Parts: sequence; C-alpha cells; structure tokens
Amino acid sequence: MSNQNVNNIEKFKTITTEVFALTLGLGAFSLATIPRENLLDVVGAIGTFAMSFFYIVIIWMVHSRFFEDYPLHDEVFLGLNFVILFLVVISPFLSQSIFFSPGLRDEMSILLAVDMMGIYVILGILHQRYIWKNKDVLNLTQTREIKIERNIQYLIAVWFLTSMLVPITYRFLFWWGMVPIIPIYRIRIAHRHK
Repeated sequence: MSNQNVNNIEKFKTITTEVFALTLGLGAFSLATIPRENLLDVVGAIGTFAMSFFYIVIIWMVHSRFFEDYPLHDEVFLGLNFVILFLVVISPFLSQSIFFSPGLRDEMSILLAVDMMGIYVILGILHQRYIWKNKDVLNLTQTREIKIERNIQYLIAVWFLTSMLVPITYRFLFWWGMVPIIPIYRIRIAHRHK
C-alpha cells in the first residue's frame, strides 16, 4: 500500500472519529435546550440522551474495531461508511424528537429504530464484504469469527426491526433491553484478541 493510501486511510479514520465525537458532544449540548418546566421533562430528556449515547458508543466501538481488524478500504466501503456516519449524526435528533414532539412520538421512535437498524445492517454488510474480498486468504477460524461478528450486527438490526412492532409505551424498555449486549460484546472482543 502506498504512503498516499495510508495517509488517506488515516485521514478517513480521523474524520470518522471526529464525527462520532461531535455527534456525542452535540447530543449532550442539546440537553441545554430542553424545556425545564418540570422534573419529568428533565429526566425524560436525560434518559433519551443516555439511550442515544449508549448506542452511539456501541456503534463507535464496533466501527473502530472493524477499522483495526478488517482493513477494507475501497469506494464501496467509503460510501457505506458515509451512510453510517449520516445515520449516526441524525440519531440524537431523532432521539430528542421522540421526547419533545409528543404528537409525533410513535413516528419518530419508528424513524429512530429504522436509523439504528440501518447502521447495524450496514455494519453486517461490511463484515460480509470483508469475507468476500478476502476469502482466499482467510482460514476457517478467521472466517467463522468474522461471521459471528456479522451475525451479531444483524441480530441487533433485527432487534430494532422487531421494536417497531412493539407499542410505543414499551419500545424504550425494548431498546434498553439491548444494553446488556455491551459487556457481552466487549468480553467477546477481548477474548478474541488474547
């Protein structure tokens, strides 16, 4: 790989990291704009932000791990990555809109579920694309590990798809049910890198 390609990849990684960090920062900053008419508004806004924060951090971890473990740098990868970044950037807006647009709460929560589902589907596609592009050099164990990672992404996407069928009253509880995946996923990654 030429030095120019390495520089472009490093620039791309930096931009991607900055987009994730900026998204988290702007999400936190948006808490300053919430109406403080009662405690329920404040607690609801913080809870909504926390959920969005957790999911963005999970996506950031998966995305960063993908960069480290699976060097796949072509036009399709870049295009899919920019779609992920767009979906990540709009997720705090969708999260806050659920709480502050009572008349559109159900529709906005469905849009957020579609947004999150899209991110995880694309992450799964990137894992599968890596397998296809490297099928001649991956051994059976490596292929199996990448397929497990891919399947985890698809499982999370299906979780969000399924959440659209749950009444809005229970949708947030349904989404919070995914939070235990964070430590399980991190333990799996740590085990794999020993």
